[in-house]
This record gives sequence, C-alpha cells and structure tokens, in this order.
Amino acid sequence: MVFLFILIAIFILIISLTIKIEIINFKFTSQTKRHINKNYKIAIKLLAFGKIPISNLNITKTKLEKLKLKEKIKDIDFKLIQDKNKLDKRVLQAIKEINMDIDFINLKIELGTENASLTSIIVPVISTFLAILLRKKVQELDNLIFNVNPIYINQNLINIEFSGIFEIKMIHIISIIYILSKKKGVDKYERTSNRRSYDYSYE
Repeated sequence: MVFLFILIAIFILIISLTIKIEIINFKFTSQTKRHINKNYKIAIKLLAFGKIPISNLNITKTKLEKLKLKEKIKDIDFKLIQDKNKLDKRVLQAIKEINMDIDFINLKIELGTENASLTSIIVPVISTFLAILLRKKVQELDNLIFNVNPIYINQNLINIEFSGIFEIKMIHIISIIYILSKKKGVDKYERTSNRRSYDYSYE
C-alpha cells in the first residue's frame, strides 16, 4: 500500500511539472560579424505545480562557447535527418501536441531590403502575422509588446531584440515523446493481418 501511494505521488508530481524558459536581452543583427550580443541570458526552470522551483539552469553565451556546440553540430549526420523515409505523420502529430504558454514577450524587429517597395510590403505582412499568432498565445495582452519597423537604406538587413517568458507542461512533453516513439511496425502489422484474413478465407 505504501509503495502504491509513493508511485501515485511520483506520478502526480511528474504530471504537475512545468518547464519555464526565460530569454533576456537577446539581440541579433546582420550588420556586424558578431551577429548575436554577448550579454544575453537564458534561464530554464523546472517548477512543480507551476510555482515550486525544483531546479534552475542559466545559459549564457560564455557557457555555450565552452560547450563547443559549433563543432558538435558539424559532426551531426544531416543525411539521416534529411532521409524522407524518417519523416512521417508522427512528426506532424507531435508538433500539433506542442502547447506552449507565453507569459511575456518584448520583441522588436527592424527589417530592410534593397528594394524599398518590397520592404513596405514585407513589414506589414510580418507585423500582421505576428499579431495574429501572438495574441492567441499570450495570456494577457498587457504582456505582449512587439514592433516591426522598416528601414529604408537600400540594403538587406535585419535587427532583432527579444525578451520573453515561456512555459510548457511536462505532460505535453511526455505526450510528444510517446507519439515520436511509436513503432512504424504497428501499421505494417495491421495491414499484414488484413491480408492474412483474405488469404485464409474461402470463396
């Protein structure tokens, strides 16, 4: 009985977990060789019942450089990722299961192209798209701040300043992992079973 109670308590704790991601002072510019600023910060927090902190991981540019991610990315066999046979309906289904809440967003985008007319068209399109997308996700509109501004200097460039707070529940992550871990053999077996039923039938 005690063991069962412990299992139930662990299960309740797991499904109550929330991952909170805070991105602070992230800046990107295409105008300089160093595209990303040095002093941004990413904090990943694990919360129980949405409030009780369990663990906290702070990520900075210095820490990422120590991990040597660029070298590790070069070692990835992208041919396996590009294999069309590995892309199936499970991936699309998993993407639909992603339910991330946005607590706060402060986004500023400056965009310019070599064609002033093109810039004047692209900027309002992007602004409208972001307004529709973010208003559906941000819990309170007072916590949504974003601006998309055109730059007319006959040059292709983009500047982005971003801060935000996001939350995703552990139950959604478990659901995504379950969908992606389903074996393709299930469908094949079902089709094979159907064929067998016809093979052993008598006309």
